[in-house]
Amino acid sequence: AKLIDALNDKENTNLRSVVASLSWVARQVRPALCYRVNKLQTKQGKATFKDVRECNKVLEFALQTSEEGIYFSSDQALNWDDMVVCTVTDASFCNEDEYVKGVFEPGRSQQGFIVCLAQANAVEAETMIVHPISWSSTVIKRVCRSTMMAETFAMIKGTEAGARIRAAIVDMKGKLNMADWEGSSADVMGHVWMTDCDSLYEHLISTKHNSVDNKRLNVDLMALRQLVWERGNERQEFVDHSRGDFPRWIDTSTMIADPLTKAMSCERLSKTLSTGILDLKPTEESLYIKEKNKAVRKKAREAKKSQRA
Repeated sequence: AKLIDALNDKENTNLRSVVASLSWVARQVRPALCYRVNKLQTKQGKATFKDVRECNKVLEFALQTSEEGIYFSSDQALNWDDMVVCTVTDASFCNEDEYVKGVFEPGRSQQGFIVCLAQANAVEAETMIVHPISWSSTVIKRVCRSTMMAETFAMIKGTEAGARIRAAIVDMKGKLNMADWEGSSADVMGHVWMTDCDSLYEHLISTKHNSVDNKRLNVDLMALRQLVWERGNERQEFVDHSRGDFPRWIDTSTMIADPLTKAMSCERLSKTLSTGILDLKPTEESLYIKEKNKAVRKKAREAKKSQRA
């Protein structure tokens, strides 16, 4: 059989069984498997032997790393009264296929998020205790025209999941008003949004809304900004980090949701899950690349100035 040959009914059934088992494990304790399992799920019913080979690789990886799980710190437990929800979101741009009316269409993007409970200073801490609660890796249904659009859709999906978890925790505290569950939960508990997309972060943190050409994207950004800048239906002059929602930019080298959007090494994510500590200090390599790019941009600006002179 060739790799591009389609599977028969029995082979499809066997593949579904294995993928379903892997999916359960990924949802419960293995976020690092989510992306590859999601890719296999999209091929259900129209898989080829190439997909069977990929499934075997994922199964082998899952077995080899079966000792990995999630560690919840007890000796440095989070403070129930001042802990916050922390949602880490990421997206890959235009790298995926979507099955549409019997044909795989390219150009789709993948979104991933991890929702954790974190310590009160999560908006500024370099390392912090986290308790992972929920995660997801899915294809964005809408075709994204830019990286920022993909990152925005991923943030919306992730922060909505985080908002529901926050509401549930505030309800446990007996402080949730069901008539206004979003507003009342935001008044009691903070929610920090972590992204490595600098343009998205700068847009959200800017004191004024900078309109973008795409109307749908513009509305989505305004909705996110409303959560960041309004407290109790009143516009604030500065972002209040003690309650409500607030974004934080993190370096790409520290992005633990990256393995949920593409096939890659999940070392940083595995370390976070096995220690219960989220390390947001950039790697030396990342810092070097940033300095190098900064120098190149500076040189280009100086060259442009000299040409004008």
